[in-house]
Amino acid sequence: MNLIQHTTFFGVPSRWFLILLPMFVVGSTFGREATEWMTSYWYNASDSNLPRVLLIGDSICKGYESLVRDELAGTAYVSFFATSKCVSDPTYLKALGFMLEEYDYKVIQLNNGLHSLNADRGAWKAGLAAALNLIKEKGKGAKVIWATSTPLKDPALTEKAKELNLIADEVIKPNGIPINDLFALMDPLDRNAFWVDTYHYNDAARKMQAKQVADAIRQALGAKQASAAEARATLASAASVTGPNGKISTAAPASASNPAFDSKGGWKVCPESAGAFEMSQENPHSGDSAAKITVTSPGAQLYQHPPALEAGATYTLNYWARSATSLKANAYLRTTRPPYTYLGKNTADLEGEWKEFNATFTVPDDFNPASYNLFFEFPAPGTCWIDDVSFSK
Repeated sequence: MNLIQHTTFFGVPSRWFLILLPMFVVGSTFGREATEWMTSYWYNASDSNLPRVLLIGDSICKGYESLVRDELAGTAYVSFFATSKCVSDPTYLKALGFMLEEYDYKVIQLNNGLHSLNADRGAWKAGLAAALNLIKEKGKGAKVIWATSTPLKDPALTEKAKELNLIADEVIKPNGIPINDLFALMDPLDRNAFWVDTYHYNDAARKMQAKQVADAIRQALGAKQASAAEARATLASAASVTGPNGKISTAAPASASNPAFDSKGGWKVCPESAGAFEMSQENPHSGDSAAKITVTSPGAQLYQHPPALEAGATYTLNYWARSATSLKANAYLRTTRPPYTYLGKNTADLEGEWKEFNATFTVPDDFNPASYNLFFEFPAPGTCWIDDVSFSK
């Protein structure tokens, strides 16, 4: 029997690989999208004290890469390579080879699929095998993680993503490569609540993805989460004034004090009165408790000093709220002394079950957090619950 029949490339028999290779090497046989794109970043490009990891994917990866950078700050430096090109595109391997030659990576997470939903399945499988073979050849011993393609808002397209994930299993699993199942993470979520279009996700979902990616990489590195001081130092070192649109900011993510209301700490009410603000275990949005606000006088407020937001940056204030009856809530940042300056003023109509609300604002250049408060203000009496307050950049 011919020896070549027994040879495999990442689980794909070489006889298939040799037959299918021309299908994704010859440009005339491959249909590209109307616009193809690539984006690559190397954070902490001149630093070498920590291990470096590489994220490879498409716009889903592009959506969570900076959040992964923040999650891994102080533990690892992050590079990412995002492209619309399918692994069976004639030039995909050239671009991948360039990324692999730029640095020595300790962990490489690879995904490809959402731009390949209609690709020839045999060519895609061979392309994936070729990409993994190139990583094995040029990756200098990097540990590889396969990230599954995420589900879509459209059920028919989601079935195609499932199909590609199953085909990928045939290449990935025989080689013992761990799988970061982002499909399983996203699929149970409400399509109307967490998707912003057919393919992409809102901030809450992207944070979930980033955390799972960062956890998988930490596990592969055998590393623990860095201290806050270590994270701040790494992020500060990654800041740049030479980004494609000017400054690249790497400020640590802003966070409200006690955002999940595990206790009353960090929050105050005005006017203060018995029962106006209490911790409630009655159907919290997440965790063990939520803030229960009983408004007896119009204009009552729940408030705290905001975090140290970056001057000139744009943020979105996100929070979850519910009310047993119809009740309005205003959310905003406001100066503590008149004449008042408001940031992101938003009015939410609360009624019924938990719902997410948000307000977007740009921080002024002279921003001083000590001069502002974050307010939830209630124009009329009633009772509501608030949980999971966050800022996204």
